[in-house]
Amino acid sequence: MAKDNDRTDRTPWWKIFLEVAAVLVLVVYTTFAGLQWESMHDALLVDQRAWVSVAFPSGFPLEGSSIPASIQIANTGKTPAKDVEGDIVATVLKKGEEPSFDFSTGHPHNRLYAGAIFPNAPINTVITVVRYGSQTSESIIPTPELRQQIASGESYIIFYGKITYVDVFGASHWTAFCTGSGSAMGDIRKCLSYNDVDKIGR
Repeated sequence: MAKDNDRTDRTPWWKIFLEVAAVLVLVVYTTFAGLQWESMHDALLVDQRAWVSVAFPSGFPLEGSSIPASIQIANTGKTPAKDVEGDIVATVLKKGEEPSFDFSTGHPHNRLYAGAIFPNAPINTVITVVRYGSQTSESIIPTPELRQQIASGESYIIFYGKITYVDVFGASHWTAFCTGSGSAMGDIRKCLSYNDVDKIGR
């Protein structure tokens, strides 16, 4: 009689199989739902975040007492960009000299502080082309000699920088840019490849 009762109390194999299958289905569904939510969340961040871009000058006037580089910093996103600041180099180099793209200590450059930039409210500013020194920088005067050097390919103007900012979600972003003027730039691909932005999303 005891043996018969043991058989009766055992859970049928098919019932155990159904229970295990149900658990597996729940795990798969939960995982899929989590991945879908994460994908939708990332898409929302990309759609709503700030996107800061730099419209750099199409040319560098050489007729005045200095060489101005007029730029426009714009936020083409849907929310404000906060703590906008940047490192910028605007100078003249000799043929064969290459930009370092280095803003660390010991590499003089301009510092830009723009605060917050709201969508569709660009900021215009002018950076003067200078010769950087260890302590101070000196404005470069576009003399006839310098104009000749640029025209003949002995020197060139280089203008590059990196803008950093924070979006309303607290994520940090950056935009790098580079342009120049003069055939002495040589292989311009290094400058062009510096133009970049951070990865999409957070």
